[in-house]
Amino acid sequence: MIGFTLLSVGLFAQSVADAGVKYNDGNTAYNDKDYAAAVDAYTEALNMAKEAGPDADELKSKIEKQLTASYLKKGLSIYKKKDYDGAIAVLEQGYAFADERNDTKYVTKFASVIAQIRGKKGDVLRSEGKLDDAYTEYEMAIEMKPDCVKSFYGEGMVFKEKGNLEAMMEKMNEVVKYGAGNAKMEKTVNAAKANAARALLAKAAEEFNAQNFEEAGKYIDLAATYAPFDEGTMNVFNQFADQVKDVPEMTDAINKAKEVLK
Repeated sequence: MIGFTLLSVGLFAQSVADAGVKYNDGNTAYNDKDYAAAVDAYTEALNMAKEAGPDADELKSKIEKQLTASYLKKGLSIYKKKDYDGAIAVLEQGYAFADERNDTKYVTKFASVIAQIRGKKGDVLRSEGKLDDAYTEYEMAIEMKPDCVKSFYGEGMVFKEKGNLEAMMEKMNEVVKYGAGNAKMEKTVNAAKANAARALLAKAAEEFNAQNFEEAGKYIDLAATYAPFDEGTMNVFNQFADQVKDVPEMTDAINKAKEVLK
């Protein structure tokens, strides 16, 4: 019994030492920016540490921290190569690992980066005319980060291109809601306002040309909710106002919008 116990302790200690060696391998790879190798080494080290039991708890904690950071770095390095799906797969592994450990700091980081990359993928798909696929990516981004301004903007543009102005406004309003006061989102907020207003003004012109003056007025009112207009949008409005100036049915809507746009 005594001999067996001593043998077990010896193997136990050796397992901790082996985990330490593999942990150092991970550190070397991490410092060399070989994050794929770092993830592999830290994962192996963590498995060894788990087998070693309580004596490896301190080492296990260090390994977990480094492994979490390595998942993030690996995902970002893949993203830089524009391999969106590959990056997302790695980052989702990191997200799950951080979530399992209740590491809220890294859970938030992973969620933000995953949302950013899904949004970028959505933009690419939208530029290719794959609107439904793009929308799916934007939705997954928002699911990961509910205040993802750029993905709400992407969704708004999808609906704009589909001609669904009501849904477009709903999404662009979310852009304004979550982006207002955020200097980093100012450009996106301004783009949302401009695109929404121009789409609504175009619809007003369409209704006017069909002599649906009441409907045209409604769309002018809606466009004015995105005031102040940027210079380009203001030019569009002024051109339209000049076109309809001699139509009595349009006078009230145009004058009301001009008051808002002062």
